[in-house]
Amino acid sequence: MQLNRSTGLFFLLVIGSSSLRAQTNTDLVGKLVSAENYFAAITREKGIAKAFLAVSDENTLVFRPGPLKAAEFFKDQPENGAQLAWEPVYARVARSGDWGFTTGPYTFKKSDTSSVISYGDYFSVWKKRKNGPWKLALDIGAPHPRPVAERKLVFLNPDEQRFIHQQGKARLQQRADIVQSSDQLYATVLKADNAAARKEFLAENTRLLFPGEQPISGRTQVNAFWEKKQVKVQSEYAGGDRALSGELAYTYGSMTIVSKGKVSTYTYVRLWEITPTFKWNVVMEVYAPASN
Repeated sequence: MQLNRSTGLFFLLVIGSSSLRAQTNTDLVGKLVSAENYFAAITREKGIAKAFLAVSDENTLVFRPGPLKAAEFFKDQPENGAQLAWEPVYARVARSGDWGFTTGPYTFKKSDTSSVISYGDYFSVWKKRKNGPWKLALDIGAPHPRPVAERKLVFLNPDEQRFIHQQGKARLQQRADIVQSSDQLYATVLKADNAAARKEFLAENTRLLFPGEQPISGRTQVNAFWEKKQVKVQSEYAGGDRALSGELAYTYGSMTIVSKGKVSTYTYVRLWEITPTFKWNVVMEVYAPASN
C-alpha cells in the first residue's frame, strides 16, 4: 500500500500569528531526570499516593487501567506500605524546554521488606510552566517478567533550542488537530494493513512497551514482534498533547487486538515526533491491559 501523508497542514503552523523563540538552558534533560528521580525518592519516603499528588496538577493523567485524573484517583487512596521503585533510562526534552518524557524499569513490592512481585517499564510525560517546576502530565506502565539485561542510559537534550512559538487559540488548535489526524490515520491503516502501517509510521528507532514482553527497540525488532503475533487491530483515539515547540507529541486511546483468535483490549499511548520532512512518526508505543 502506498501512502502519502500531506504536509500542507504543517505550514499553517508557521504563518500568521507566530514568533521565533530560543531556549538558553543547555541541560534541560538533566533537570527533567532530576524531577523524575525526586518523584521516585518521595515515593519511597511518603508513599505512592502522596508522591503522585505532590508532582501532579489538575490535568495529570494516570492509567488505572483507563485514563483518570491523578488528583481524583489518589486523593482518597490510603498509604498501605506498598513500595513502587523505578529509574529513568531514556529521557528527552522538547526544544521549548516545557515538555519532555522519561521511561525506564520499575518494581513493585507489597512492603519494604517483601520480595518484588511485579516488574515492568513505565512511561511518563512531564510539562512545566515558565519559571515553574516540572509537573507530571501522564503516567502509564507495562508489566513484564524480571529484566534480563542492563539498560543503556540515553538522556537527550534538544538538538537545537530555537522554535516557532505559536500564538492564539486557533493556531494551537490546528496543531492539536494535526496530531489527532495522524493518530487516526495510523489507526485506519493499521486496521487495513498492519505491515504497511508500521512501515509508514514507525520511526527507525521506535520503541515498544507491551505487557508480558521485555522492552523492544528498533523498527525491525518491533515489526518482527507484531508479525509473530499475527494480529488484527482496531484503535480509537481519546486525547493527546503537543510540546509548545511542536516537534514532540503524545496521543492515547483504546485498542482491541485479535491474535490467533484471542481478543484482548488495551489502553495505548503513542509518542510522536515530526521529521525534517514534516512527517509524523511514532517513536514509542506503550500498551497497558484495559482491565486489572
